[in-house]
Amino acid sequence: MRGIGKGAESAVMFCGIMNLPPPPTKFNNNLLQAARETCEESMAEAVHEAVEENEGGRDIAVAVDGSWQKRGFSSKNGVVTVTSVDTGKVIDVEILSKHCIC
Repeated sequence: MRGIGKGAESAVMFCGIMNLPPPPTKFNNNLLQAARETCEESMAEAVHEAVEENEGGRDIAVAVDGSWQKRGFSSKNGVVTVTSVDTGKVIDVEILSKHCIC
């Protein structure tokens, strides 16, 4: 969860929501990798569905929305999502941070 700017508490909350036992810290990287893979697969399928909905055309209508953690210029984290207008599914997500977590 640290790869997306979240700490161990977020991993515990995520596992609680998914009805999983809390992860030991040594499994954080494995959990992050699995979440990333699932997210990428889901978004690829959403793109495929949106293209099919548009009769094979690659020009699809999308809605873009962004949000920061706090108002003003003091926020360090944010997110931008791209959602298909036709299917209502998320096509892409970008996590923004003023702090390098490399």
